[in-house]
Amino acid sequence: MAWLLGFPVWLFAVVMTPAWLLVLWLPVLCVGMWYALLAVIAAASLTGTRRVLRVYPWQVGIAEAKPEKNGSTQFVVPDPERPEKTVSLGYGGLIGTRGHFWVRAVKSGRVTEAWFAGDPRYLGVVAAPGPRHLLGVAQREATDARMSPRKKGVSPEARAPARAAGARVGAD
Repeated sequence: MAWLLGFPVWLFAVVMTPAWLLVLWLPVLCVGMWYALLAVIAAASLTGTRRVLRVYPWQVGIAEAKPEKNGSTQFVVPDPERPEKTVSLGYGGLIGTRGHFWVRAVKSGRVTEAWFAGDPRYLGVVAAPGPRHLLGVAQREATDARMSPRKKGVSPEARAPARAAGARVGAD
């Protein structure tokens, strides 16, 4: 947020200094734009996390965290309507996720279970016991408009809270 608030100060400094100093100010602009973009993405992520937590309560210790061979983390959560079956939600495996807390902690074995809030068939929030290190996770069909939403194996009573949490659930 400091980068967003500091932009007017940077702009004032650029306008008030000689033109030859623009060579020094341009890298500052590039770095500032990068951090401003990251701040906007983080704010959007927190909005989604907050929306899920308003609908679903925390369930302590039901999610099992496992490392994957491709460097990602897999969260295995029991299906809410059929507890004998499990649903997997993944995180990581993309550029820039190797250093994330969840990928490091699960790979090293420090974290094997997690708190979960949400419906694993659609979306949810995972947290290290505490709750700390919140992470929004989702099934791709619950967020991607190019895919048809999940309807099979989900009751209409389970679709209503998922829709309120921001998931694409399809028609009832």
